[in-house]
Amino acid sequence: MTEKLSAQRHTPDELSQELEALDMEIVRHAVICQVRLFDPGILNQVMDNNEQVCGEPHPTAFQSLRGLLYLHFDMHRQLAETYGPADAEVIIERVHAHLKPRIGEQLHSLFERRAGGA
Repeated sequence: MTEKLSAQRHTPDELSQELEALDMEIVRHAVICQVRLFDPGILNQVMDNNEQVCGEPHPTAFQSLRGLLYLHFDMHRQLAETYGPADAEVIIERVHAHLKPRIGEQLHSLFERRAGGA
């Protein structure tokens, strides 16, 4: 209940900024480890702690990546509980639209792969 109350104290813009910062860190750690997060099955392997998905071994960055992914999914859950699934999706899409030009077309293709089945 405390988590829900905490989420309600944040505006959608504040939550968007927090989600954006989190997603930037996920991308940064994925690049360090050379993990293609949204290739089929890769996201699940990261969550299952399989470091063999790394193109470049970096145990510390991989563990950070894994933890950030858990936070990312938890934030999505909290957004849906607080604002409802439709409003949460609007916030998430706004973050993706803002991140896309900052990271380039690589991010766009990652989101397309995710939506397509990862």
